[in-house]
Amino acid sequence: MTGIALLGAGFMASTHATSYAGLDGADVKVVCGLETARVRALAERLGAEATDDWEAAIAAPGIDAVDVCLPTPLHRPVTTRALAAGKHVLLEKPVALTLEDADAIGAAAEASGRLLMVGHVLRFMPEIAELRRLVAAGELGRPLAATAIRLSPPADWNDWMGDPARSGGTLVDLAIHDFDILAELLGPARRVIARGVAGGTHVSALVEHERGEATVEASHAMPPSYPFTAGLRVLCEGGVLEHRFVAGAGDEVSGEVVSVLGVHPREGEARRSTTPGDPWQIQLEHFLDCVRDGVEPRDGSLAQARAALAVALAARASLASGVPEAVG
Repeated sequence: MTGIALLGAGFMASTHATSYAGLDGADVKVVCGLETARVRALAERLGAEATDDWEAAIAAPGIDAVDVCLPTPLHRPVTTRALAAGKHVLLEKPVALTLEDADAIGAAAEASGRLLMVGHVLRFMPEIAELRRLVAAGELGRPLAATAIRLSPPADWNDWMGDPARSGGTLVDLAIHDFDILAELLGPARRVIARGVAGGTHVSALVEHERGEATVEASHAMPPSYPFTAGLRVLCEGGVLEHRFVAGAGDEVSGEVVSVLGVHPREGEARRSTTPGDPWQIQLEHFLDCVRDGVEPRDGSLAQARAALAVALAARASLASGVPEAVG
């Protein structure tokens, strides 16, 4: 049983709490946050203690690992302190707002000898995992190009997500999911050019990868009635793989979640599938397994998270400069 300190009481911390409640290998002992009512509610759900002192939460008896679901500017100081205290860390994406901070977190992990995993949950979505498997197996031949979309109403569920200085904005906080997966499919990103409207909250980016090109459309500018919508289409030599995801408001799905993978070979019939499974719970299971077995994560490594951040920062630089920017 792994003793957990859950830092945060917002949407993501609540999502993690729900997943922990269904896992046999996790014992959340303390929940930390500044909104007293929400912290107490989460702590009661988990049979944990409640506190507003993150340093005390890290130092609490029986804590083996710290789950950091705090605003991104706090990632470096909190994570480096937890690692120095000998705790394993699951850190929500993005890993940081700058490469300097990401490298400092990595150095702290190396010095501590403890496990660090970054919560790029898209890697654990069953349909995306299957898409990646099909690409790796070469079922439709070599991937040539890809297109990703991630469209959301404004991030108004807390007081910091809408502030680019604190969240990193649409590219660093939202599109980073797609930059991460696209690198898995097409190899390291080399160069990116980005254009934006609506004050940079709706962005299109063209990314040159080692093995092809990718287009990313990301938005925090959708109206409130628009459902959260994401998709990933991969053109391969022998056909197309396409994942479609819709959740939330809107007549399309009546508030339900739709997640479907389509496989469209150039020869033969198309097939579609949906796979049950909560990606957050699968992600937390992977983290707990890595802690138990003393192995580095296959998904959510610091190198993967840093690479995705580098693309997002280059895209943001291109948005400001109006010209292509090198990644790295």
